[in-house]
Parts: sequence; structure tokens; C-alpha cells
Amino acid sequence: MKKSNIPYFVLIFVNIAIALSCYFYPVFRDEFYYLNKVNYPNAIQEYIISYYFGNARIGQFFSNLVSRNIFLEVLFGVLLFNAFITALFLNIYRKLPDFRDVEMVKKFLWIAGFFILFINYFGEMFYYTPFSTNYTFTHVFYLLYVYLLSEYFLHGNKALLKKTSYFVLPIFGVFIGMSNEHVPPILVGISFLFALIYYLKNKKLPDFRLLITPLFIIVGYALLFFAPSNKIKQELVGKSVLDIGFSDYIANWVKILKTYFYYNQELLGLVFFVIVAIVVWNSKFKKVIYEREKILFWILLFVLPLCIVAVSPLIGTRLLFFSNSILLIVVYQIILKLGNEKFKNTAHVFLCGFLIVFSTISILFTFKANQNYDLIVTEILQKRNQSKDIVLDNQLYYFQSSFGNYLNRKIFLESGEDYIDKDPAKDTTEENNLKLFYNLHSIKEK
Repeated sequence: MKKSNIPYFVLIFVNIAIALSCYFYPVFRDEFYYLNKVNYPNAIQEYIISYYFGNARIGQFFSNLVSRNIFLEVLFGVLLFNAFITALFLNIYRKLPDFRDVEMVKKFLWIAGFFILFINYFGEMFYYTPFSTNYTFTHVFYLLYVYLLSEYFLHGNKALLKKTSYFVLPIFGVFIGMSNEHVPPILVGISFLFALIYYLKNKKLPDFRLLITPLFIIVGYALLFFAPSNKIKQELVGKSVLDIGFSDYIANWVKILKTYFYYNQELLGLVFFVIVAIVVWNSKFKKVIYEREKILFWILLFVLPLCIVAVSPLIGTRLLFFSNSILLIVVYQIILKLGNEKFKNTAHVFLCGFLIVFSTISILFTFKANQNYDLIVTEILQKRNQSKDIVLDNQLYYFQSSFGNYLNRKIFLESGEDYIDKDPAKDTTEENNLKLFYNLHSIKEK
């Protein structure tokens, strides 16, 4: 094999691994709802019902559409992975990857390997469809909007925005606004802040497209924020955003910091390494340091979403995903500036090797977990012919016990061991979905 063809081999292998991992990824948490493979009554009406009574985020429509069809799950997973890495590529290299150019393929792989290495919950964001549709998919559009803002305000590229149709902007803006509760307000705020900075510097308004797009984001956000389903969620949690006091806010910040410590240790280590490198090579870094506007732009994009997450009644790794993506973009750019050619060649070998190893492990882990799920389903099908009250001999457990929590958590949302308990009188949500789908009276473990 020619040396120049190796990056293409790695890229193809990684995509095959993503496809197989999506195919074998077992049923987790909300996916038990999708055991019924028929949209009720159809995808659009199901989303309307969800808007009023379940989840108003626009990503829920795609979750309902994709999660019932294994072919769509696989196709969506592969497209999403490539789209997300492309969005990162755009923000780092300021152009789309040209896959005919082997050097571009190398850079694409570097970003993919770098991202997977430092996002410890990769699997739940790309394989688990309720999260991949409601969060990762919508983050692609956030990053595209960040790219438009940075090109115009930071790099002075006005030609890019002029190519954008006015017709697309309302759809684009409303879609972003309805994506989730934490990021759109920040994108709106940064849009207007940098429009003001632009006006003060140039004594004229920026492109009209950059003024109307955040307005449409506000429209979409209002549709999400005031959706009837959000009121129902708040009643279930027992607390709304408006009920968060100062002590709760500080407590949530502590939870965020703990989440970083427990689930993002490698990322924290990377940031520490980069800070040390900046101190050591201070003279070199001064030549490439960002202007004040660039520093402000990226810091706000990282910090402000966390400030809104801290208002949320519930804190989870997925809510930190945007800030982590922004942080990785910044750190990656700094490493590119600081690293010499020898460092880049070493990093290329390491990241490609990591991608191959991770992809192989991902296939094996998801395959074994899928076997465990199939074993449980087979037992249910056999025993329900004898009784509607089923006691399982086998346990639902997706983690691979021979490996540590790091690799398991990098691929799986959770172990699944709590989905079916030993108490027939108290049903988990997963048990209720299993009972409904398989027409059972009760289900428990022995």
C-alpha cells in the first residue's frame, strides 16, 4: 500500500466502524420507547404531540424519524459524524475539506482523532439517537453559525455571507432557536455584541443578514421556551429555571466542575499542557496570539453556555458538549501554531493509530452489548408464551467487565443494569415500555 493511500484507508475504516457501531448499539433509556416501530400517527403529528406533552426541541422530530429504522440510524450516524468533524474543520482551517487531497484527509483525521480522544462520552453523542439528534445534530448548525460569525467579524470575509440566500436565513435561525435552551441565547448575544463592535469600529452596520438571523433565532427560541411540554417537564422535575436561587446556581456550578473532573480529565490535562506550553514558548506564542476580539469571541462562546447550563434544573455531560467543542477548537488551533513539523508528524501517527484502535474497540464493545440485549429479548419471547409475569435468568448489562470504566463510558451511555430491577411492584420506565411492547403483566430479574 502506498504511503499516500494510508489516510484514505483509515478514513474508510473509521466510517465503517461508525456504521457498525450504530448498527450494533444496544437499546438504551429513551430508545425503549422506539421498540414500537410505527410513528404515531406519523412523524410530523408525533412531533406535534411531543411539542405539547414531551420534548419541544426540533431534534425530537429527527429522533422520532430515525430511531425506529436501523438503516436510517446507521445512515444518520455516519453522515452526522462526518458533518460534525467537517464543521470543526471549517472553524479550524476556515475551508471545507477536499477529500481528493491527501493532506486534507490527514487534517480531517487529525481533528476526528483529537476530538474522540478528548471527548470521554463520544458514544452517547453519536450512537445514542435521542442525544445524537437532539444535541450533536443541532450542534453542527451552531458551529456553522459560529463559522459565519467568525469569518465576518474576526477575519473580515464578507464574500461568504453574501453567498447566503435571504430565504435560507429564517429557516436556519428558527431551527437553531428551537434546538435547545442553552446555546441559542449565547449565539444571539454574541451576534449583537460583535455587530455593535463592528459598528463602533467602522461607523456602519454589518451585513443585514447578520442582523436578521439572530432575530429569527429569538423567534425559534420563543417557540421552544414557551412550549407547553416545558411546563410539564418543570412540574416533573419540581423546579423551573425561574426557581433557581443563588445557592442553587452555585451548587450547579460545583456540579459542572465535578462533571469536568470525572468525565473530562483528559481534556483538563490537555488544557493544562497547552497553558504550560504557552508559558515555556512565550516568545513564540506572542507572534501568533489572537487579537483581543478573537480572544473575547472564543472565551464568550466557551464560558457563557456554561453560565446558562448552571441555571438548568438538571446537569448532564451532553449540556457541556458545545463548550467542550469550542474549547477543543481553540486548543487545537493553539497546538497547530506552537507545534513544529516533527511534532505534527508524530501527532499524525498517534492520532491515526488511536482512531484505528478506538474504532476496533467500538465495534467489539457494541457487538457484545448487542448480544446481551438479544439474549434478554430471546428470553422474554420464550417465557411470555408460558406466563405474562416474567422473571429473567439473565441480566441486562452492556459494559464489558474486563475493561475499565474509561472505555465503556467512552462508548456506552450507561451500563443498563438498572433498567430491569428485582421489584415487580415498582416499574422503571424501561420496564413499562417492555411490558407495553411485549404485552406483559410484569418483568423482573431473578
